[in-house]
Amino acid sequence: MKEVAVGRTMWEHSQTVVVGEVSCAVRTVGAGSREVILIHGIGVSARYFEPMAAHLARTCTVRAIELPGFAALPAPRRRLTVKEFGGIAAEVMRVLGVRDAVVVGHSMGSQVAAEAVRAAPDLVSSLVLLAPTINDRERTVATQMMRLAQDTLRESPAANYIVVSDYFRAGMRWYLKTLPSMLRHRLEDALPTITCPVTLVRGSRDPIVPADWMHRLAEAGNDVTTGEVPGEPHVMMYRSPEATARFFSGETSHAAR
Repeated sequence: MKEVAVGRTMWEHSQTVVVGEVSCAVRTVGAGSREVILIHGIGVSARYFEPMAAHLARTCTVRAIELPGFAALPAPRRRLTVKEFGGIAAEVMRVLGVRDAVVVGHSMGSQVAAEAVRAAPDLVSSLVLLAPTINDRERTVATQMMRLAQDTLRESPAANYIVVSDYFRAGMRWYLKTLPSMLRHRLEDALPTITCPVTLVRGSRDPIVPADWMHRLAEAGNDVTTGEVPGEPHVMMYRSPEATARFFSGETSHAAR
């Protein structure tokens, strides 16, 4: 494993971490004692985390891990499972020297984050799953595409621009290679094996992650709380970064237990 410096953006530091034959990018901002790790969803990059990362950076060190094949990173030679993505993210955290981190995943990134925590529980203090997928009653390509289309009509133009342009950067071929594993992965089976506190958060207008799915997920875990960002769809942290970030300090709208 090695680290290679790359260019700068709004993040204070960017680097590439190579794990085996695949590469991840890591974007860092802030220098606080509390560490927050951000893991994006399918097809996208760290860009939609930027408003929330800027808010968190006032008091935390924030690192966003961009997964292999996304964010203009080279696609691996073979498709990766969600569990493999999680193992790679865990190795990246070890390379970075992460300790007692709050690990935050969004959408498919919530599935990857859960697997990363299972692979490296010693590095993590808590797990936050934003808009956790996949609803166990809608695990088909057709249904998920319909829900994605519905959500697009509820997102801001700026959030849609970031998501769609990231899809083009990654390319639909890698997106479609990754999608089957995302659909097969069962977050409700992973949660019972996670020992750290878990917080589940959805936007109140998210058609991809309905409230009943959140309830079933919460029932599956051990130390689980849930929360909701009012008025927001799937990418709730872009337009409401502060309202989303407050859940990292343990505030929730109601307890799952």
